[in-house]
Amino acid sequence: MLPLKKIIGSIALVALYSVSSAQLFYNNGADVAVSGGGILYVDGAVENAHGLFSNAGQTTVKGYFRNGSNATGGGAQGEYRVFGDWENNDVFTADQSNVRLTGPAQNITGTQVTTFYDLTLETANTVKTQTLDANVNHLLALNDCELATGDNKMNVLNAVSTSITRGSGFVSSTSVGRLTRATNATSIYLFPTGWNDNGNVYYRPVEITPSVNTSQSYTVRMAYGDPSNEGYDVNLKAGNVTAVNHKFFHLIQQIGASTPSDLSIYFNVAQDGDWGSIGRWQHIPQWEDLMNTTLIPASGTGLSSRTKASWLDSGDEPHVLINAKDVQAYFNFPNVFAPGASDPTNQTFHIIDNLNLAEVQSMKIFNRWGEPVFDSSRDGKTEWDGNYQGKAQPMGNYVYMASVKISPTGEVKKVSGNLSLLW
Repeated sequence: MLPLKKIIGSIALVALYSVSSAQLFYNNGADVAVSGGGILYVDGAVENAHGLFSNAGQTTVKGYFRNGSNATGGGAQGEYRVFGDWENNDVFTADQSNVRLTGPAQNITGTQVTTFYDLTLETANTVKTQTLDANVNHLLALNDCELATGDNKMNVLNAVSTSITRGSGFVSSTSVGRLTRATNATSIYLFPTGWNDNGNVYYRPVEITPSVNTSQSYTVRMAYGDPSNEGYDVNLKAGNVTAVNHKFFHLIQQIGASTPSDLSIYFNVAQDGDWGSIGRWQHIPQWEDLMNTTLIPASGTGLSSRTKASWLDSGDEPHVLINAKDVQAYFNFPNVFAPGASDPTNQTFHIIDNLNLAEVQSMKIFNRWGEPVFDSSRDGKTEWDGNYQGKAQPMGNYVYMASVKISPTGEVKKVSGNLSLLW
């Protein structure tokens, strides 16, 4: 261990050597200042034990960097290039510094949350692992690395849509771990989530496009595996849902606002199968179709996506790719009815709902002169018996207009058509 008292000014090069296999740069309470343009190279680990470590220049640490006191970016754009663990146990003031994690396998660890300005992950196909939450104020550059948040959160506080960059890199999470992004624009915000299964990378990102330029944030986790293993049974599904993806799902939450956004979930048809919609675990609870999603086929990335326009956070985080029946194909209204029919189901005009997923919220029926002979809000019921003001109406053609609520999603459909009244 080599003690250092104080370094001030522009440092051209500092290299520490020792006869032992492991070196330690230890300030033992002294202040260390690397000014702009200065270079500090440590062929071993650094421990900022009790003093100030101010780095406005370029500091390269071939081992771990452990902050036990006060470390800064020197009030400038200092660079920390670290090959071992980044360990923060006290106060780190990033200023406009860039922390570059360059080693083969590294931890972001310590007892205190680090708020980075720029965090850059380097050395392709390596894993950087969080053992506690962390924040990035400006830019998170994943490059070709995996950021394994584990049960922790990585919070990207910069609301600019380009505040995360990547090559082939991705963010993985478990349990309550999440990638969180701030937003304040109607831009596309990428959540580059994925999983490494014994060397096989499953990159399954999410994109969120807010509809307003207000400050809010979103959290996303890709959960690799059967949703049933986390309590979201793939066999519990609404009547119109025919299949649920059992390979992966996402946990998605909106924070700080309740305005709609476009939500896109990406998948690989060759590996995951083809999926016709997005489902959410809600209500009963069960998997329910969000409906009216659009497909963007695979491009050069090999990934297709399903998009739910004007998606709203219901407070239910789990989302999954599903296949579903078109609910409207399973409910309809008859085109003829006869109050005097022997079959009771034909004696009134009413919705025919074979899946029990649709509910009439309002309905009006007009005769050929445009007069309303039935109004559900006025008459207090949702089926017509052919009478108006106590009088049987003449046989002939009528027009109906109805609002139908779909129970899995709360979506309201407007339907209309012609009907014939027979006696």
